[in-house]
Amino acid sequence: MTEYIPVSSELDALAINPHIEVRLDGKELTFHYQSVLIQSLPTRTPLVRFENQIEASAQLLGDGFQMLCQTTGKVGVLVDVGRCPDNNESYRIYPADAPQRFYNYLVIEQSTGFQLYGFTSCHRFAGFFEVEQNGHCLDVVACLDGEDSDPQHWESNALESLVVIHGNSLESIYAQYADCIANHHPAKQGVSQNSPIGWCSWYAYYAEVTKQNVIDNTLVMSEQMTDLEWVLLDDGYQAFMGDWLSPSDKFEGGVQSVITSIKEQGKKPAIWMAPFIAELSRTSLEIIPIGF
Repeated sequence: MTEYIPVSSELDALAINPHIEVRLDGKELTFHYQSVLIQSLPTRTPLVRFENQIEASAQLLGDGFQMLCQTTGKVGVLVDVGRCPDNNESYRIYPADAPQRFYNYLVIEQSTGFQLYGFTSCHRFAGFFEVEQNGHCLDVVACLDGEDSDPQHWESNALESLVVIHGNSLESIYAQYADCIANHHPAKQGVSQNSPIGWCSWYAYYAEVTKQNVIDNTLVMSEQMTDLEWVLLDDGYQAFMGDWLSPSDKFEGGVQSVITSIKEQGKKPAIWMAPFIAELSRTSLEIIPIGF
């Protein structure tokens, strides 16, 4: 039996999974596993379909599963903005020939404004959206990664929830979306310290960062961006992965001289390392091979 759930006066959600109950709770869609047959929840578990939602000229924007994956563009000509797509050879979170996944949320910009489809909870499963051709129409399909888990081992049959938000600007829909997420995942009680605000070398230079790059950017921060407090040296400073105390040839004088320069500009230094990574034949691997 076909079941449409009215989300708003302009939008219905089509329930497409007979094993999952869909409810409208306020402005949110909630999902509960209800199958009599106890079977594992697949890594791609469809929940609902939003039919005919995307104009041919619409611009899409969304994130991947991990922070280095962002995607934008029109359907059929999507562009990976982030450095590491989820479905490349390094990450392989889902097959390279599978439909593009937009994890957590998907924003569509078209003639009617901005529309955000977003999961508001992540208590157990990651949620993602796909765009699917349906005849001459483009649908948005909401899915969960069930991790092939067995429902009989769950503490609850409640799954995740999602919301659809319409607005005239990205700022407004993101603000509303953040409030919805906070209802499910409130800030930890007793946390009063502000999040650190600063600059990270990775997103501009990756592992090719040099000492001069850091000095130049710190100078700009001290003169023009006084609100940026921290300077995070992220990769590239070490000779090899694992040899964190041996500077690369791009950091003449070692890391300490860069830290001194950062402090002289009135900023706070921070440094990244990955203690469980070591390149083959490197010093750290030779000294403590059992650690790897």
